[in-house]
Amino acid sequence: MKYLLQKTRIQHLIQYRNGYLALASGSLLLNIVLSLIFFFMLGHERVFLVPPTIEKSFWVSETNVSPVYLSEMSLFFVNLRFNITPSNAALQRDLLLRYVNPSLYESLKTTLILEEERVIKNHISTAFYPVDVKVNTTQLAVQIAGDMQSTVANNLLPAQRVNYQISFTYHNGRLLVKSFEEIKANA
Repeated sequence: MKYLLQKTRIQHLIQYRNGYLALASGSLLLNIVLSLIFFFMLGHERVFLVPPTIEKSFWVSETNVSPVYLSEMSLFFVNLRFNITPSNAALQRDLLLRYVNPSLYESLKTTLILEEERVIKNHISTAFYPVDVKVNTTQLAVQIAGDMQSTVANNLLPAQRVNYQISFTYHNGRLLVKSFEEIKANA
């Protein structure tokens, strides 16, 4: 009697074991398949972003950005840098410095503080009107040409055509300004 009872218990335990073994094997197989899918999808994902003012959508991936994204961000940075008045110069400076590569941070901060002091002292307001944007996605650089309009006190100065190049670094999904330089025209 004890032998039969023990034999049936062992058979039930073997059935439970086999059921759990099948469940664990299925789970392991599913994990392997998901890991392979993840491995093959790594680096192929793109994140589609929509800017606050919806003009064009653009994308960013792990290692690359779209030309539209570089163009829109460059226009944003140019706006922060050159559309200034004595009352908003500090705010514009602080916003721009959030997007600056650490290697450029101190020198650009010093330059912007000096510009801010000059703007406040002389009651200068500037506005930049972009005319042309050229994007180089391989070098993460953008050249922007535009008209710089300045007002000193209440005197409107003639507009000047200026060209700037903004170079970027892109790391971990973050686009940072690496350089922000005026391109002098060859005379």
